[in-house]
Parts: sequence; structure tokens; C-alpha cells
Amino acid sequence: MRKNLILFYPSFEKGGVTKILINLLKSKNNKKYNFHIISTECPLKKKEMKKNFFFYKIPKYDNLLIIPQRFVTAFSAMIKLIYLLNKLHKRTIVHSMQSNIAAIIVCFFKNTKVVIRNSENPIYSTLYTENKFFGFIIFFMKLFFYNFADAIITNSKGSAKSLKYFVFNRKKIKQIYNPYLKKINFNKYKKEKIILNIARLRKQKDHETLIKAFEIFSRTNKSYKLLILGHGNLKEKLILLSSNLNIRKKVIFKGWVKNTSLYLKKSKIFVLSSVYEGLGNVLIDAINFNLPCISTKCPSGPSEILLNGRGGYLVKPKSPKLLAEKMNYCINNYKESLIKNKFAKNKLNRFLIEKNINKYFQYLNTFY
Repeated sequence: MRKNLILFYPSFEKGGVTKILINLLKSKNNKKYNFHIISTECPLKKKEMKKNFFFYKIPKYDNLLIIPQRFVTAFSAMIKLIYLLNKLHKRTIVHSMQSNIAAIIVCFFKNTKVVIRNSENPIYSTLYTENKFFGFIIFFMKLFFYNFADAIITNSKGSAKSLKYFVFNRKKIKQIYNPYLKKINFNKYKKEKIILNIARLRKQKDHETLIKAFEIFSRTNKSYKLLILGHGNLKEKLILLSSNLNIRKKVIFKGWVKNTSLYLKKSKIFVLSSVYEGLGNVLIDAINFNLPCISTKCPSGPSEILLNGRGGYLVKPKSPKLLAEKMNYCINNYKESLIKNKFAKNKLNRFLIEKNINKYFQYLNTFY
């Protein structure tokens, strides 16, 4: 008899979490479970859905007055989760990949095991939230409700460390790297004069600092272009900034791109300008395509991926001048940059899908 695993992911988004969810569903372990997915969109195509996969669609709401869309969607998902737990009864656990507080509340009253996934530093995600009022409400709710989760899976040592301030029983915190990388790429590629960034156009990713740094960098590197892949609510503001800095023709916004490998292959360096990250999957991709990396030394993942500077370059967040200097150094000392990248690449097996998927399911199995 198969075990029931409910995957709670109310607000479907294109990005790293969705890839992890898909990798869980496509793993060799999937025959042992009935997967019940609660979300606004199904992560798999119809032809990929197996007999033991069940999808429960949540309506996608717009913001209601001052209430963020995620709050409304999470409430709707709670109702669906209650229905599902009443139906399934035994041999069931919930793995919450988003809106964790909603899942914890339902599971507490339904006496069901819940394992949540926390991918970000809760302190920094609150400090840099786009809605301070709701951000601080969520922060204090995490302080209280996270203690009622049966376990918390987090994707980096830095994130695990930050959660120690939220959870009294630290044995509940389990660090497992993202099951993200399919294979190590050993090909070589011809590089063009492109600075690449892949990130949602949101406050967390701090493209403002990146664009200002690129303006300084381009004063002495006039033939380079900045290529930004990603969508978000700050696009118009960032276009205006690049225009005001007289570099509009050099800053290219491509929007969301499904297959980023084409750009990873041909770019010269990769720059991550975030003020905080959980892990930073895009750095893993960049290293895999022999693309030297510069990242802000933000809390959690990037420093781990770049091996505290041995596998890439780290700079202080929100410092355009320092970032520009590091971009210059990386280009002017490109052989050194490639050596650093090779060192980081030799450690990439930490993020292989199969390796971490096995850890994921071994851990989840302990709660049945």
C-alpha cells in the first residue's frame, strides 16, 4: 500500500522551488507514494501525470483590497488541505513548500505530521520585504508557528543557522541541499562580452545595485553588455534607471526565459546582486557552464556555493562601486577567474538531483 504525500504549494511560481517540486515527482522513489499536489497550477504536463499523481487546483486570486494575493490563496489551499486530510486518513504526511504557517495550522488541528521547507533567511527576508506591514506579521507568526512543525528542511547551512533563532528544538532542522543539478557539464564554450544575471525583478535581487555597478564598469569596458533574464514588478523602474545612467542600449531585459543554457554558454561572467538568498541555484548553473561568478556576500547560500571565495568572488551587498571593481578584476584576471570556477565545479556534486532526492525521501520516510 502506497504512502500519501501531500505537497502543499499554493502559489505556483516559475523558479527554483518549482524545479525542486518537479524533481521530487520525477524521482525513482515516486512509485512508493501517492502524490497529492495542492497549487494554483499543475507542475507537470498531462502526459507526465502518473496514476499515483493527484492534482487539486486552487483559484488564483488578485489582491483583495490591501490583502496580498498569497494570503488569499493560502487560505483557499487550507480549505483544500482540510478536505484532503479528511479523505485520506492514514499513512499521510504533508510537505509544505510554501505558505508554511497555513499548512502548520491545519496539520496541528488535524493531528497530521507536517514537514515544511524553508529556503530563505527569515530575518533578512523580513528586513527587505516589499510590504513591511505584512512582512513583520509573517515574521512573528514564524517565530510562533514554526515550533509546531514536525521538521524543517532547509537548503543551506546558512539558512539552517538562521532558523535556530526560531525553533526551540534544533533537532527539527534538517539541512539538505536542493536536488537541482542533473549532471556535471564538461564542455567548453566560446564566450562573448556579456555580463549575465538571472533573477526575478524584485527588491530581494537588488538589480538597482547591479545596474549602477555596470554603469561604472562600462566606463572602461565600453563593448560589454548587461543581460538580465527574469520578470517582476520592478522592470519599468529598472529600465528608467538604465536610461537615466545613459546605458539603456547596453542593458538588455529578456524577461523570463525557460531555457537559460544558451545565455550561460556564451556569457563572460555571471553576477548575483541579491541582498539575501536561500541557496542561489543560478550560481550552480553558472559554475556548471564554466561561467566565473561574482556574488554579493549575502546571508546563506552564495558563500557556500562559491566556497567562501575560493570558487568565485564575493562582495559586500548594496555596494555598486565595490561590485564594479570586482567585475573589472574578474575580466582583467580571467585565467584566475576560470581557475576559481574550476575549483567550485569540482564540488558541484553536492547539488546533484539523485543524491539529494534520496536524502529528501529518506528523511520524509521517518515521519510515517
